This record gives sequence, structure tokens and C-alpha cells, in this order.
Amino acid sequence: FSLLSPWSHELVLGREIGFVSTGLAFHGLSLLLAHNNADRQTPMIDIGRVPGIDRVATRQWSLAAHRQSNVLFGLAAAASIAGGIVNQHGERPLLPVAIVAEAGLLTSGLTNTVKELVRRPRPYLYNTDVPSSAYRSSEDYVSFWSGHTANLAAITFATACMVQRSDASPNAKTFTWIGAAAAPAAMAYLRVRAGRHFPTDVLTGYLVGALVGVAVPYFHRSENRPH
Repeated sequence: FSLLSPWSHELVLGREIGFVSTGLAFHGLSLLLAHNNADRQTPMIDIGRVPGIDRVATRQWSLAAHRQSNVLFGLAAAASIAGGIVNQHGERPLLPVAIVAEAGLLTSGLTNTVKELVRRPRPYLYNTDVPSSAYRSSEDYVSFWSGHTANLAAITFATACMVQRSDASPNAKTFTWIGAAAAPAAMAYLRVRAGRHFPTDVLTGYLVGALVGVAVPYFHRSENRPH
């Protein structure tokens, strides 16, 4: 069974079940790992173990940047999804929503699993200017990699790939790609500025999210697109 689109992508029930099941499986695994990690000794806070490229983050702390990153995520994700819907010209408007949702689900599940496997302390734990009241036991040791950056990159890149394979104008495609690349880059800056992530956290998150964002639409390419 398939939901065919006269445009550039399509949904096939078996494939969608596979993507969703994989994303949910990663989320389930991350919850299991988080439960097991709750009783384990926390990693050592030793700035000598922080790579030179990452030490700039140990001097950062900004609640405003943290709040701005949350606002940016909501606005950029909404704009990206809205752009994908508009690009359908009224034909199966929920198709891009489903594809973006699968990319986001897969990325967030993979991200949460890796966070619990790596258990990297967040930069603010190394910053003596940060009050201990800011610490959260469930969040302090899940720095690698940046979920905000990865998830946003997955959403924006998935939309850009769908627009690229559509009948959109060259200018629209260029604008979409610029936005797709710029939004998670801005997110990466804000997450480091907030003291929530190291540069290597956001760089890795950007790359992983972009990869998933490109891959998921690729596997949804339609073989029934009219010429």
C-alpha cells in the first residue's frame, strides 16, 4: 500500500512503519539507558580532560541564549514545515509533515541514545560562575551531541531536500537551502553561548541532523512523478 504523490515524494506504508519503529526503538533504548545511568557514578569534572577546541564553552553561561535557542527552534521548525506544506500547492499537504516528522523522530531517538551512552558533562559544570541551583541531575551529563542543533538540522534539511526535488523556482530553492543551513548554525552558536554544549557537540549534532535530514527524503523519492 502506498500514498502516491504527483510531485517528488511518496509515502509507502511498510517503509513508514520502518522509519517510525526505528525512531521509537531508539527512544525506548535511551529511556532504558537513562534508567540504568541514574544509579551510576557521575563522570569526573576535570577541565584538563576537555579538548582545547571545547574549552571556550566552559566560560559561557547565558539563560537568555538558552531561551532564545528554544524560541528559535520553535520558529524555525514551524517555518520549515509551513514552507514544505506551501510547496505542495494543495496536493497532499501532510506528506512533507510526515517526512519531516520521521526525520525528527529518528534524529531525536538516536541523539538521546548517544547522550546516555557517552554521558558527557555539560560545559556549565566546569564554570565556577554558574550557581549550583542551575544544575539538573537529569540534564547535567547529556552534552554530546546537541539535540537542539541535530533536531533542527534534520527538520530544515529534510524540507530543503523536498523543495529541491519539486517544481519550485530556482530562487525559492536557493532561499530554502540558505535558511536550512543558517537556522541550525545559529542554534549551534546559541547552545554554546548558553553554556549547554561544547563546539564539538554542536558540530556533530549539525552533521548528524543534516545527514538524517537528507537521507529520509531521499528514501521517499517518488517513482511516479510526472515528466
